[in-house]
Amino acid sequence: MLELSKKYLKMSFEELKEQDLKKLQDLISYHSDLYYNKDEPIISDSEYDSLFKKLEYLEKKFWVKNKQTSLVWADIIESTFEKVKHSRPMISLDNTYNEEDLRDFDERVIKNIPHSISPKGREVATYSFSIGEKDIWNTDRKIEYCLEFKFDGLGIELIYKNWKLVQAITRWNWIEWEDVTVNVMQIDNIPKTISYKEHLEVRGEVVMPNSVFEELNVNAKIEGSKVFSNPRNAASWSLRMKDSSVTKKRKLKFFAYDLANFDEYTDNMWLSKYGDVIYSLANLWFEISSYFKKLNWIEEIISAINNFWDVKKTIDFDIDWLVIKVNDISLWEVVGWTEHHPRYAIAYKFPAEILTTKIISVDHQVGKTWTITPVANLEPINISWVIVRRATLHNYEEVENLDVRIGDSVFIKRAWEVIPKIISVVNTQDRNNLEKIVVPEFCPSCETKIVKDENKVRFYCPNTIDCPAQHIEKLVFSVWKNWFDIDWFWEKQVELFLTEWIIHNLADIFKIAEKREEILLLEWFKEKSVSNLIAWVESAKYIDITRFIMWLTIPWVGKKTAKTISCLFKSKEDLLDFSYSLEELQELDDIGPEIWQNIIDYFNNEAHKRILEELLNYVVLTYFVEKTIIWNSIFNTKSVCITWSFEWFSRDELAKKLEEVWWKFITSVSKNTDFLLAWEKAWSKLEKANSLGVKVIYLNYFLDNL
Repeated sequence: MLELSKKYLKMSFEELKEQDLKKLQDLISYHSDLYYNKDEPIISDSEYDSLFKKLEYLEKKFWVKNKQTSLVWADIIESTFEKVKHSRPMISLDNTYNEEDLRDFDERVIKNIPHSISPKGREVATYSFSIGEKDIWNTDRKIEYCLEFKFDGLGIELIYKNWKLVQAITRWNWIEWEDVTVNVMQIDNIPKTISYKEHLEVRGEVVMPNSVFEELNVNAKIEGSKVFSNPRNAASWSLRMKDSSVTKKRKLKFFAYDLANFDEYTDNMWLSKYGDVIYSLANLWFEISSYFKKLNWIEEIISAINNFWDVKKTIDFDIDWLVIKVNDISLWEVVGWTEHHPRYAIAYKFPAEILTTKIISVDHQVGKTWTITPVANLEPINISWVIVRRATLHNYEEVENLDVRIGDSVFIKRAWEVIPKIISVVNTQDRNNLEKIVVPEFCPSCETKIVKDENKVRFYCPNTIDCPAQHIEKLVFSVWKNWFDIDWFWEKQVELFLTEWIIHNLADIFKIAEKREEILLLEWFKEKSVSNLIAWVESAKYIDITRFIMWLTIPWVGKKTAKTISCLFKSKEDLLDFSYSLEELQELDDIGPEIWQNIIDYFNNEAHKRILEELLNYVVLTYFVEKTIIWNSIFNTKSVCITWSFEWFSRDELAKKLEEVWWKFITSVSKNTDFLLAWEKAWSKLEKANSLGVKVIYLNYFLDNL
């Protein structure tokens, strides 16, 4: 069924024929059973959506009377939970993937609104009136919308009577629900009593935070228990456990977004706007979407969606959708419904981040810190508008935990839309015959025997001087923005210059002007580009000691450690004649004995000393200088988060100013943050800081007190 699914995923709508109808119906039945009943999907949500839309297209085209796409799947045969009936069925939303569809949705909403509306029991809401033949809207034909998260979890309904939670049910099929009251009582953020006496039926999603999901799977791999393919499946499984104490350990969260007895509640509370309904639930101590906006018209919605990426990175949940709803409740019935969904709401889906593909082969890649990393070569797949052909497997312990093999079908995700990552394997019956991935005996670059790092998961090549792969990685790393910051010098150019013997090591980069004529003979290199390259190399000669130490690529020595040990280097002699013992070095804070040993080994290596000596003939280092700290400053030793770049300063420049006076620069807001340095368009970090009570400061205040 997996191969048949892939066949239909590749087909366009125009290629679909009537004979494909039955096959797609069978596929949707098969995948729905895996998803809803067994919590073991073999395709991603977006791939399921694609198959569903193709079936929907065929059912409409060929006038199918009993449409399979009209059903809600969840015939949980194995369930031991009691089934209950409910009067208001759960409905789905129409969805879109682009801005034009959102504008079309807005036009359909406006088109369905007549000249005047008199909602039952509410004030008359006049949206337009006629003068002659011309309609004039008091909103310039603009509709106010609400924008909020669409959580990818398990839908549940909480029933309250006389202030108390009396029952919790989750969807089983279109009308019937499962009683999961005992387990829901274990979810900490669900209020067990509320300040509302009347009958109330609150709907929302139970979700598992990504951090909890990752910890759960790590422990499952160690214990040999069930490994989940995504947080949604983990949340669903956790809520349906017979042992409610297991549910409590899973740290699930509930977010409210709807009411089953919506009309009754809004009439009782005299509410006419959807946004006011959601805020009223928050006042009853239900947790709601932390991202909830009321916007004046569709273009503001589109702008907010386009600015959502930075917000997305701060959320500990998988958010692939945003929901847009008409804010005025009186318009809902007027705008109406289709057979499947309301016309007053729509879900905007971000480009797919998780898809399935196949591992063709595995390369064993040598990095700048000597580590051998398995990298999977994949059948090319388009994720978030990027063709992905490779994905890291991190280390060989991860390979073993995932039990991933060459030829496996796998779920792949682009973490933060950048780094491809294999998150789980699609379990198929024939995978026992697939080739296992094993650690190579010799370095694939220099053929030196590979060594296992004692008490660690990594395998490494000990040939730190002559291994070609390490050499390339170190040179590419050294010219990167945060180190020598040499523009016009990229990975392909480093490889080309090494191949053409223009450079052999980093010191040769600073002699690049001597190779001007040789470079001009290479394809694509012109006078202007070579001049620019030489100019950037010249400017890169001036570097501070912390960045210089980072360039050395000593294993496990990153920016924080480099800054800590920079105080050891006050002159050229300190670098070339490193005489500190392990006992002396351990007096410095926050560095373990293994890292100290790596530092000692590096500076005592004769080959490294020769490279350092040559390099120091070309670079101009700013060595460590003792600074006088004003200890009565209110900012000493405090942690500061910065929202983004300002008009006159980049975030990196401001962070550097912080570090110069021993402030601690951090990248995200938490309860341990002392200050948030905010720009006027701070977005999510400002909201989080305010919610946690973190002191917010602005640029003038920051500079005045620096």
